[in-house]
Amino acid sequence: MTGISTTAARLAERLHAFRSLGDNCEFGFVQRYGGVEPSGLLRFSYTPMADLIRGLRCGFADFGVPGDLRLSVSAGGTYYCHSVAYNIWANTGHPAGSIEPAVLLEREYGRLAHLKRKLLDDLADGSKILVRKVGRDEPEADFARLTEAVWAHGPSTLLRVTEAGPDWIPEPARRVADRLIAGRVRRFAPAEQAWEVDLEPWMHLVDSAYALERGVAPTPLDAAAFPEALTLPGRLRRHVGRHRAMALSAYTRAVDPAGFRTDAVHVFSSWVWIPEDFAGDRVFAAAGYARLGWRDADLSRRRCWQRVWAAGRLRPDATREPVGLGMIGTRRDRFWSAGARFAEGPIPGDEPAPDLPMPPFRFPGRDLLGRLLPRVL
Repeated sequence: MTGISTTAARLAERLHAFRSLGDNCEFGFVQRYGGVEPSGLLRFSYTPMADLIRGLRCGFADFGVPGDLRLSVSAGGTYYCHSVAYNIWANTGHPAGSIEPAVLLEREYGRLAHLKRKLLDDLADGSKILVRKVGRDEPEADFARLTEAVWAHGPSTLLRVTEAGPDWIPEPARRVADRLIAGRVRRFAPAEQAWEVDLEPWMHLVDSAYALERGVAPTPLDAAAFPEALTLPGRLRRHVGRHRAMALSAYTRAVDPAGFRTDAVHVFSSWVWIPEDFAGDRVFAAAGYARLGWRDADLSRRRCWQRVWAAGRLRPDATREPVGLGMIGTRRDRFWSAGARFAEGPIPGDEPAPDLPMPPFRFPGRDLLGRLLPRVL
């Protein structure tokens, strides 16, 4: 059984130093996928900028007063708690019908009152780095007003996050003013699917911003920094679909969670090559059923190496968990993989693409073999 890697533990510690200023739930999921669950009033809340500024200016005086909170059910079937005074929509984490609404509302009054006091304390002592995403169309003046409202409470540092686009590469966060840091991620999660986080850029940004603010060294985030939890054959492999109709074909091995630390996040990663004629719906990775972060294959990218990965916690009550690759396609679909790796950590770490012939060598007879025999890593 392995312990939590130094790199994963350091990233988790640094994630604890940040608090979300809302927008939506994306940064809350960033922290969850990184292995931490800090409490925060706005961590899993939809918070429009104008309402956030208005609330900060008055210390959220009317937040949670009698009659302020309302329950509603989201399109996804989850109870949200709405503050009428500040238009803040907090995800309660309870599916509709799982609890009596009156009981839940009473709990939310108590829970959110505690989190409001905690937020105001954090603002006063300035010990947390406050995160706010800024869209391409948002006026610069809005963020300037936000900084003024925050700094009226205390000396907090703000992290202003923008999108870099698909050509994002790791880059250090920048200090653009006293108590103001700027950084970029590749993309934001969709507004209504905040859990679809592009985690690797966020991990780079959080680590870099923390190092800049605290005056410490950034954490190396190459693949070698995340120790292997299980040695897998990394050789070139060809995977062929097994079904006439569109269906799941799995190329996994079943691992026993008892051999791993179940409170640690583990990540499976592999490089994949999608041929030009691939007609399947999806190529993806699996690291147990309790998935946290992930990156599926981009099916618009053909005839090149790209990395897929998935991270998660292995369930202690499971007898076996799947680790490996999967494809939604037919038996006419195929792809190649190389460099399979199973390690401790929320992300796989940076590494170069395989130095293999392009396109990969075709294996005679493997189409038939792939359809007849189970393929495991």
